[in-house]
Parts: sequence; structure tokens; C-alpha cells
Amino acid sequence: MPVYSIARINYFVDPLYEDTRRRLLPYICDDEEYALDVSASTEEIREQLSLSPVPNAPWLTEGAIIYTKICRDMLARHDGFFFHSSSLCIGGEGVLFTARSGTGKSTHTRLWRERFGDRVRMINDDKPLIRLIDGTFCVCGTPWMGKSDIGQNLIVPVKAVVVLTRGVDNKAEAVRPALVFRELLEATLLPRERDNMEKLLELYDGLFRQAKLIRLSCDISQAAVDAAYRAIFEEDIS
Repeated sequence: MPVYSIARINYFVDPLYEDTRRRLLPYICDDEEYALDVSASTEEIREQLSLSPVPNAPWLTEGAIIYTKICRDMLARHDGFFFHSSSLCIGGEGVLFTARSGTGKSTHTRLWRERFGDRVRMINDDKPLIRLIDGTFCVCGTPWMGKSDIGQNLIVPVKAVVVLTRGVDNKAEAVRPALVFRELLEATLLPRERDNMEKLLELYDGLFRQAKLIRLSCDISQAAVDAAYRAIFEEDIS
């Protein structure tokens, strides 16, 4: 029975395409019990493909449908939500870099990997989940990792969320959620139901009571890494 553990929640998935099965493989578990069947039907895939303005591979569409079902279930029942970001682990803690597509999230985490080497592990380069687990907000790897396909099945506490903007000077500062609220909402999948929207806002409030929220204006250089690291860890890079 194909059951997969994602963000410590078991889901049943019966993939129609081998590429989808391969992507899910690192998350397979031995349990037979599961919270929900999130498989994508042939009809759902066909309908989604018909609505897409550009041609897409059926297996990619299958994955998108599965992931959307997981994200909605996470928010509705498991205190979790999708957070569009490039996320890494350093010192056992998660740092998430979020911005609009094309701003440089993946480039920035690549600079961290170049700087720190094996001290950094990528969690997910595009589509991690954040979930409240045993009273701690954690960033969780998922099988969907963007074009780079960089990440792993890893769950660690969130240390900081960094909102990236392009700039000439490298400047990082702690901010209140209200100052970057639009960017934070753009980073997630907004629910249609009022009660789930209220739940999402409550989870955001809890997350930023635990984790630092940093706004980083930066270029593409190691100086940007220095600025972000100092703001997050309140020390110079050692």
C-alpha cells in the first residue's frame, strides 16, 4: 500500500505516472494507516491540463494536484501550511528565504552553500511546508522542490524567515509582520473558507512569535550572506 509521510502526516497516494512515484519515494513509510487519500484521478489531471494556458506534462500536473490537496488538508486539520521559499538548515535550525519568483531566493541559498559547505543542508528549494509540531513551528521538506529539484526529507525548527528584495546595498533588519504582510500572504496558498483563513493568520502569528522575521535588501554576493547571517544569529560568521 503506497503510504507516504509528509510533514509527519501519512497520506495515501497511488501515482499514475512513474515520475510522480519516483519523486515521492523518499517519503514512503511502512504504516498502513493514513489521514487522507490525496491521489489525483485521470479526470482531475485532464481537467487541470485543459485549464492551463501553457502545455504541461501530465505527471507534473498530477504532482501539483496531489500537493494542493496536501496543503489544504494540512491547514484544515494539521496546523500546517505551504510557504513558497528556498529553505535550508544550518546548525539544526531552518532559515527560509521568500520573495517573488525571479528575485533570487535560490541564488541566495546557493551562496550560503558555497560559504558554509557541509554546514548547510537544503530542505527544499521551492515548496516546503511549515507545521506546528509538539508546540514548535518546523519547516518540512516535501517531494516538490521546484525546477532545481534540490531538497530532502528533513524537518527542523524554524529559526528565521527572510523576505528578500533586490538592492544595491546589503541591509538586513528585523521587521514586524505588518510591514511585509503582502509578501507573507503571497508566499502561501490562501484558503477560500473564512475559518481556514482565520486559522492561517493564527499560525502566522504563532510562527513569528517563535521565529525571527528579517527583511533583506541585497545584491548577489557573499556580503549579502554576511548581512543576513548577522541579523539572524546576532553574530558575525565564524
